[in-house]
Order: sequence, then structure tokens, then C-alpha cells
Amino acid sequence: MSLSDILADLGISPDETAVYETILETGPVTVQQLSRRMQRPRTSLYGFLNRLEAKGLTARSQSGGVTTFVALSPHRVSMLFEQKAEHLIDRHKQFRMLLPFLESAVREAARRPRFQLYEGAAGLKHILKDMLLYPDTVTSAFWPIRSMLDVLTADFFRYLNRERILNKITTRALWPRDQIVDPKDYPFLGAGLDFYREIRIAPHDLTTTMGYWLYGQKAAFVSSRAETFGFIIESPELVAMLQNQFDFLWNLSTPLYIDPKYTDVFLHELGLGKIEE
Repeated sequence: MSLSDILADLGISPDETAVYETILETGPVTVQQLSRRMQRPRTSLYGFLNRLEAKGLTARSQSGGVTTFVALSPHRVSMLFEQKAEHLIDRHKQFRMLLPFLESAVREAARRPRFQLYEGAAGLKHILKDMLLYPDTVTSAFWPIRSMLDVLTADFFRYLNRERILNKITTRALWPRDQIVDPKDYPFLGAGLDFYREIRIAPHDLTTTMGYWLYGQKAAFVSSRAETFGFIIESPELVAMLQNQFDFLWNLSTPLYIDPKYTDVFLHELGLGKIEE
């Protein structure tokens, strides 16, 4: 990633970045000198210099009727990012105050079930990230974990479980017997109170490579790599029906014990647990 890519997030154009970098290298410089070095017309450089000065990245001085420009410390870029971060945090707080009213408006407008279709691994990841918008809730997942790891990768599930735990989203996970994986290889698949997850193994004859996750009033379906598609349906009736079926299977299933010594390392990474000596 270049400096131009970074400064673009502050609203600084590639041309302005090039001017700033050039002055950093040359030291105090006149517009004429800058024009020769960059092979740019002076008329365009004045606009770039004015905008850089307004952002506090350059300054000008006059001596003997000659104006020179100097690049100020690059630490000022950090200050600009800090100011932007503070502004975004403030805006986020204001948005959160509006959120209940916006959600209420959405609920009023939603008179029928909504359906969203996604394709490709990126789309499937988007489906599961939607679940993270429901903190402090209890969810249910009929989850062929081996197939899901294959299509979405261990790195994504490490991220997903970190965010799920930090958002205190509890999950009852039902794994088909032929989809069990070794937690030694995937520490983020731990179970217990600290993981906000209980895992059970479905009855022998129940197997699938497509999974579903129930949360809020939504049901998210995710296929295996063979088809790589998924969809979200928002429908209280459908979720209630699937939840009843899930609860029936849950009561027929076998709890899976996972030794914490293989998974506590993940909690330790999150600062939520400790590894026993």
C-alpha cells in the first residue's frame, strides 16, 4: 500500500500526495522550483499547495518577495487520522441514538418475508456476518462444520467466533456425525460458557453438507463448496417452524465434550481466559 492510498482516506488526492512527498524530499521550495522538479504547470500546483496548507501538511513563508513552501512533520498525518477517528466515533454515537427509530421504521415497512440470495465465498461470508448484528441473543445452528470450514476457511471462522463471543451471541450448534472436526486443529471451535456455545452431535442417520443458522427472525442457509450459494429469509413463521424442528433434534442428540486444554488458547488470545500452567 502506498502513501497515496493511505492519504486518500483523508480526502487527499494522488496529485496532492505527490506534491507533499516532493516537498518532503526537497525541503523548502518555490513554486517555480517545484514546477521544474515535478514537470507540472505552476497554475495547477497552487491549488494542490493551498489544499495541503488547509489540512496543515504544508506551510509558506515570504522573504525578499519570494514565497517558499515547506512540508510540515509527517506526524501531522497521524493527527488528521486521530481527528477523523474522533469525528467518526462521535457520529457513530449519534447514529446509535437514531438506530431504534430506524429499526422501528424498518419493522413497520416489513409486511412480508424478505429474501436475499448470495453467491460465492464472499457472499456466504456476508450472510454469516449478518448474524453479528444481533448481540446478546441465543442462536441455533444445524451446522456441517467440516463442509463449512472447507468453503469459508478456518481464518474466517476464527474471525467469526471472535466477534460472536465479543458480542455475547450464544449458539447451540448441532453437528452431523460425519462432519465432526478435531478441536486440536481448530481452537476457536471450543464449547462452554466462555465460548457462548454448546455443541451436540446429531443422530446417526442425519447428515447434510448444507447448514442453516437461526437468529432473530431470520434463517440463514449456506451451501457447501459444491454449489457455493446461500440465502437469508426473514420470516417469523419459517424461523418458528425450523426452531421447533431444531429443538426436537437437539433433544435427541449427544452432547460433545471438548477438552478446554485444546481450546482455551483461543480465549487467551481474546483476553477472556487463561491457559493453565
